[in-house]
Amino acid sequence: MKRNKHIVTVLILTISLGLFSCLNHANNKIKSDKIITNSSSSSNQERQSTKTDSLSTHKEKLTNIYTQAIGEFIKAVYYNDKTTFDTLYFGKHIYGQPDDFPDIELPTTIENTQIRLISPEIGQKKQAERKSLVYVNLMGWVDKKKAEFIFVVFKNGGIHQNDYSINYKHNISKDKFELEKIEFENYLNLNGQKPKRKHLYIDGKYNENN
Repeated sequence: MKRNKHIVTVLILTISLGLFSCLNHANNKIKSDKIITNSSSSSNQERQSTKTDSLSTHKEKLTNIYTQAIGEFIKAVYYNDKTTFDTLYFGKHIYGQPDDFPDIELPTTIENTQIRLISPEIGQKKQAERKSLVYVNLMGWVDKKKAEFIFVVFKNGGIHQNDYSINYKHNISKDKFELEKIEFENYLNLNGQKPKRKHLYIDGKYNENN
């Protein structure tokens, strides 16, 4: 009889240890899964944060180079024919093309000139209403090595006046874009002829023979 009680006791202990082992393994697995899930979630958050920071930096650099180019355009126009502007209207054209105007906000004032970003449709309407309004279709191409811009200028009710091409090259050591050249083409009074391209700025200085 005592022997039977001993066997029962051993069996109960064996079963209890087995159950404890299974429960402990299950708990460890849940904790492990939780750690992996939390780690994965944290990794995703870090990647998302890095992506957001990268986009923010890219947007800031685009804003800076566009602002720089517009300032250089205003100075080049004055150098070329002593023209000054109270306000410049830029068309924010978005047609799914490489030269689309980027998703940036420009300063309201550049080189003491008021800057307004408007849609091409509003630009056409404003030009029809005000002959003196200066409207600019700005096209830009920016990458890590260079930045190129063409300022297509309209006035007198939407008549194409001239083009200013402004090119920059990226200085890697200084991590900034430096002015390379500015060219000008006059589209008025061509009489069927092609416009002549004039160099306003080259080799680090404005052309003295302008």
